[in-house]
Amino acid sequence: MSTHWTRRQFLTRVGAAAAAIQAFDHLDACCVFAADAQTAEKDLFELKKVADGVYAAVAAPRYKVNSNAAVILTNDGVVVVDSHSKPSAAQALYREIQGMTKQPIRKVINTHFHWDHWQGNQVYAAQGSNLEIITSESTKENMTKPDAGVGGLSFIEKQLVNVPKEIEQLKNDIQQASSPEQKARLEANLQQAEAYLEELKHLKPTLPTRTLTSSVTLNEQGREIQVLLLGRAHTSGDVFIYMPREKVVATGDALIDWMPFLGDGYPEEWVQTLTALEKYDFTHIIPGHGEVLPKEHLVFYRGYLTDLIAAVKQAAAAGASLDEMKKALGDQLAAKYEQAMSKYPLGRYRDRIGQNVEMVYQKVVKKA
Repeated sequence: MSTHWTRRQFLTRVGAAAAAIQAFDHLDACCVFAADAQTAEKDLFELKKVADGVYAAVAAPRYKVNSNAAVILTNDGVVVVDSHSKPSAAQALYREIQGMTKQPIRKVINTHFHWDHWQGNQVYAAQGSNLEIITSESTKENMTKPDAGVGGLSFIEKQLVNVPKEIEQLKNDIQQASSPEQKARLEANLQQAEAYLEELKHLKPTLPTRTLTSSVTLNEQGREIQVLLLGRAHTSGDVFIYMPREKVVATGDALIDWMPFLGDGYPEEWVQTLTALEKYDFTHIIPGHGEVLPKEHLVFYRGYLTDLIAAVKQAAAAGASLDEMKKALGDQLAAKYEQAMSKYPLGRYRDRIGQNVEMVYQKVVKKA
């Protein structure tokens, strides 16, 4: 593919079919999906064994999204990676863990500062005074500083303002629903939004008690758990949890099973960070969202980021405007990435490609 296209050649070669972006303006971009998407009827989480004593708590696709968690059993307690978007979700998983072991939760690790990965911390902290909540120093800073992005204390306040607006929009959409099925889905989404707002009003944000500036090894009873800081990616403070004996890695949202959110990310460094992770010997990935994945998914996911960055750079060099890029690049990359990144009712390729193009343009081309 030539790196010296003119603007006309770019538009002719790629085409100008618009990507269908479906999102509410008032919803945070990190975890939004179409308002009439199918809401899961099953429980909040499904515990799946990944290795001996290591489980993935795979979050059911829901309108009010929850993160996955990794659950690691040791000889004297449990380590949980990420605590979801709300206390009720954390409580639901805690009950599932109690069904496997009566050992206490010893440690919670927050992979990054986004709201759906740490707002349940309070549930685990309430189980005992000896709980250690671990994250990177940068993540804790993002949790506490104003306007860091889609997470942290300041974002809780934003949600208290925005979720009521979301509820009103859902009520309006219900009135205009075009079918009984769509109306039923919207009504289920409304129930989730209203319940979430009540939890937000009573949230007791619980911050990490231990922060890291470099990788460490936690020698738990019978387990070696490495907490890796490999560079900036999805956020400025991502950590990866690596278990060398079990050959399992938990990645938070730096590596997931749907389209990435780039709003708080560092696209070019993200590629380098995934390359650093690839050097470790693992066979299974517990992602921040989606099903348990093989290591090969890292190559696919990194390939998307690499190809996206190259396409945006090339289009910009050819003189294409941002609007032209957002319309065209979705089709250019679709053959390779759309199907695999549209498996769930959230985080789908067409829902997020336009925003990803814009983020790469701002962060890489414009260096904003």
